[in-house]
Amino acid sequence: MKKKINNLIIYIILALIFLFPLPVYAERYYTADIKEQISDHSGSFYVTIYDEQGRVIDKMARQVEVGDELIAEDDHHYKIIRVNHDRAYARDLGKDQTLVGYKEYFDRVVLPAGTTPAKKGTVAIYHTHTDEAYAPSDGKANIPARGGIYKVGAALADKLSRMGIKVNYDRTPHDPHDANAYHRSRRTAVRLMKKRPIAMLDVHRDAVPDPDFYEKNIQGQKVTKIRLVVGRQNPQMAANLDFARKMKAYVDKTHPGLVKGIFIGKGNYNQDLMPTALLLEVGTHTNRRSEAEKGVQMFADAVPKVLGITTSIPGARGTPGGVRSDIAKTPGAWRNFFIVLIAALILGGAFLLISTGSLAGAKERLGSFISREVTSTIAPRNKEKKEDQGENK
Repeated sequence: MKKKINNLIIYIILALIFLFPLPVYAERYYTADIKEQISDHSGSFYVTIYDEQGRVIDKMARQVEVGDELIAEDDHHYKIIRVNHDRAYARDLGKDQTLVGYKEYFDRVVLPAGTTPAKKGTVAIYHTHTDEAYAPSDGKANIPARGGIYKVGAALADKLSRMGIKVNYDRTPHDPHDANAYHRSRRTAVRLMKKRPIAMLDVHRDAVPDPDFYEKNIQGQKVTKIRLVVGRQNPQMAANLDFARKMKAYVDKTHPGLVKGIFIGKGNYNQDLMPTALLLEVGTHTNRRSEAEKGVQMFADAVPKVLGITTSIPGARGTPGGVRSDIAKTPGAWRNFFIVLIAALILGGAFLLISTGSLAGAKERLGSFISREVTSTIAPRNKEKKEDQGENK
């Protein structure tokens, strides 16, 4: 009886250890919030966000929840403290110091525009809402399976390709624009992950009615601004946000005003699949598509620089190996690794304690196991060494 119980404990522990990290790739494990998906970019609903003094700080066509956060265009970090249907109120937490730090970093590291890719890597691009379109150019705000958003994605892919970066652009439609869109696009994202991309971008457009809200003249060109969206309901959230901060920091340096801000919202957006996954909102449905295409191509300039797929600059101040070394320090992936490791150690210790019936018994069995493993590893090597010495005599 005791042997059966011990075997059962072993099976449970092994299942927990090996299944723990699997949600990262499971197709339906994490889902975006249902309310958010229903209203997300539909064009029938948008929220105005105010600070505590009543000033408008942002607008977006999505459900905003208490606890959501945003980093505005001016780098101020806000947290949503109250929501009343289409009005949300946010507390100013001050300048986002991490973002400020990245801006200082990029000011020190000079990355010439003409550098050529040195590190191989694929950038994956897809669209969850494939019906999204730009009414002034496409005639409608939504065109099932053929939205103008495809041409914006193609403009991004084309710019990256011309920069020498390999792109895997998936045009799979995920219509209808409903609560299950992210479930359907997850299958596409999982398929893209099999090619081991270095980044994955889900390209959307917003649905705020006012076209001026996203329009911007940058370097003599009329473009639309781009919002970066990070889902806060996934284990990669810290790494996704870190990537978004780096992208904004670099784009603010090269194309000031192009990035509208970073929204950290309730949901997942399939970003649990990798630390460098982002959702982009390129303009709104009342902007001209050509302006969105120009904006996203400007944004593309930052992708290889931040991801480190450019030639390292010898002697550059701040890092010995270019931007790549900075990305490697992303905390999200390491945090997940240590969570799994700690969980495995706790479960292993619990098993030893239960199976032996006492702390002293657990220590004795662990010591016996280590001694046996070390002996079995070293003994064959000593035997081989003696045999070799005998042959050489």
